[in-house]
Parts: sequence; C-alpha cells; structure tokens
Amino acid sequence: MAAIPAPLPAAGFARSGWIQSPGWDLFWMFSGLWGAALILLASTLQPLLSVVLLVFVADRLVSVLHAWSTSYIVLFSPLLSVERRASPLRYVWIPALIAGSSLALGIAVSRTQRYPSSGEPGLDLWPFAFYIGLFWVGHFWHFGNQDFGVLNIYRSLAGQTRALDRKIDKLFTVAMMYVIQPVVYLSVVSTTAFSELTSSVLGLDASTLRALARVCVVAAVVLSLAVAGFELSKPGRSLPRLLYILVILLHPTLLYAAVAAHSTTIGLLYVFAYLWSHWLIAIGLVGRINTRFYEARGDSAGVSVLRHAAVLLFIASLVYLATERHKEFLLFNTDGFRYKQLLASITPEQSLAVGLVLGFFLGEQLLHYYCDRCLFRFRNPGVRKQVAPLLFGDGAAR
Repeated sequence: MAAIPAPLPAAGFARSGWIQSPGWDLFWMFSGLWGAALILLASTLQPLLSVVLLVFVADRLVSVLHAWSTSYIVLFSPLLSVERRASPLRYVWIPALIAGSSLALGIAVSRTQRYPSSGEPGLDLWPFAFYIGLFWVGHFWHFGNQDFGVLNIYRSLAGQTRALDRKIDKLFTVAMMYVIQPVVYLSVVSTTAFSELTSSVLGLDASTLRALARVCVVAAVVLSLAVAGFELSKPGRSLPRLLYILVILLHPTLLYAAVAAHSTTIGLLYVFAYLWSHWLIAIGLVGRINTRFYEARGDSAGVSVLRHAAVLLFIASLVYLATERHKEFLLFNTDGFRYKQLLASITPEQSLAVGLVLGFFLGEQLLHYYCDRCLFRFRNPGVRKQVAPLLFGDGAAR
C-alpha cells in the first residue's frame, strides 16, 4: 500500500475517521485486536478454545484468498482494464517477467540445490539463498507497506495533511517492519532457511541476536508510545490510527513473548495479530473496491457481494486444491532444518515438476507483493481515478 494524498473524495469522512463504519473497520482492519481478545477468552474456556482452533485450519486457504485478491483485481478484473491497455509494461510485461523468473528460479533450485553432508550452506547454494531472500525481503517490505498504507488511510480520513505527519508514519513503519520485526524473527526462529542463511552471511551468533531482540522489543514499545503520544497531540487525532499503532506494536512483542514464555496461547495471538490481520485487511479492502465497482455498473449491493465472492473463492479454491498436496515444498517457513531433507529428496525425474511447484509458490507471493503495490499506489493518477472513489465513495459515510 502507499500513501493516499489529500484531499480525498467526500471530505466529510474526516469527521467520522472510518473507511465505512466502525463495525466494518473493526472487523476487517482491526481483526488483530478482536482476534487476540477472542483467543485470550477461549484460552480460559476449553470448549470455546476447540472451536477457535478450528479457524487456523483455514490458514492456507485464507492466505491464498488474500494473495489472489489483489492479483486478480490488477491482472484480470474489468476494473483496471483501461489501465492495463494504457500501461502494458506495468500491468502485463512486468508481472509476466516476475512469473517467468520465479518459475526459472524454482527449477534451478529443484535441479541443483543440495546441502553438503555437513549441512552447512556454501556459496554454491546462492540460487536457493536468492529464492528464500526474495520471499522474505519482499515479505517485510510488503507488510511494512501495508502498515504504512493503513496509517495513511486513516491519517487522510482524519484530515491530517501535514508533510510531518506522513514522514512520522513512514519512519515508524520502516523502523518497526524493516528493522525490528526481522531482528526479532531471526532471534527467536533459528531453524528456518531464512534464519540460517542470514545468520551465516551476517555471522551473528544466537546470544547476540537475543540481545539485539531485547533491545528491539524495548525500542518497539518506546516508538509506539511516542507515535501514539504524537497522535494524541494533534487537533484532528484519530482513534483508528491509535488502534492500528497498537496492532503494529503487537507484531514484534507477541512474537518475542511467545518464544520467551514458551506459550502456545501467545503464539496463537501472534499468528492472528500478524498474519490473519494482514490477510483480512487485504481481503476487506479489495472486497470493498470490487463490490462497489459492480454497484457502480448497476448491480445491487447483494449481487455485487455475491459476484465478488464467487470469483475470488473460485480462484482461491482452484489454487488451493492444485497446490495443497505439494504444500511441503512451501520452503519459506519450513522449520527444523527440514528444507534440507526436502531438497535432498528430489529425484532427477521429479526435478522439473517440483521446480515448477517451487516457482509457482514464489511467483504467487511476488506477484501479490507487486499487484498490491499497483492497486494501492494512489499517487498513480490512473489508479487514483479508478480505485480511490470506490474505496472512499459515499458508502463510506454510512
């Protein structure tokens, strides 16, 4: 997501401060808060906990749905058909290059990347390191952009137009997601490919990382309190912005606390506040944009919702069913150094098929990162003209 320049359509939204209504915003934009509260409540009531845990069974499907929401809108939907014709480089050739390069890299990894008997990564594993690095660098960049974008949405709705306000948001989200979150992750998750490869390159031992993580958690709290205090000092202070500053703070603190306390409950809080919150924000915003597009073309509100849901659920279900049996090759988060065994298990006869699977998983994510940026980059005049009125139209006032 990117900053939304003011003034927005329908200036009255600055008075309400919500995209649509408190209920809509709280469900989609602040799911990290109600989800965490529900898990805490469920942890004290065993029957309810069993029900809540069933939600996490849908992790992969919801993840796919959020990724393909923005990819569908940007690459295939009629909403941006004019933009695709006007800018084929941005909407056709760059996505094609991302997809093709991902498939080629996946095949290269499948055919050539095997850890030596020592298990230590070497220079000959650079294609695998590049494969993993593309995902994780893109991951933190993508999550940081979403945090920045959400803060900017609510900043614009609150009528906060100063350059200083935007700069504070940018510095805050850069520090939290590009520095603090990666350090905390590397300190508490040590047996994934990203952690091993990064530690090997940087030469940081576990004790150093733990010390850095403690500093980062303290810094996260201090930064969040400072930004919240700055928000409260403004004449047009925004409750949604304060709530989302809390959501951002939950990301590193819950991750660190879950491992430090060896707590499954805190781990579940982190998964919902970090991953599910991110997914539901994307799904909610894209749903609002696309359903309002259908309404503008004459469909009723109910039909618009059904059309949008049918298209996205069809795509997500198709991708899910096609890839679920290959999910062990989602090597980005594979823990316990198991990715080494999985790479070693690939036979020459399987290498092409597995390479295409690896390439698809990478391309799916990189395309999502790119398409999300295209869809929410309202500094682009064409996107602003097509998308901003749908996101901030009259329905937001209701």
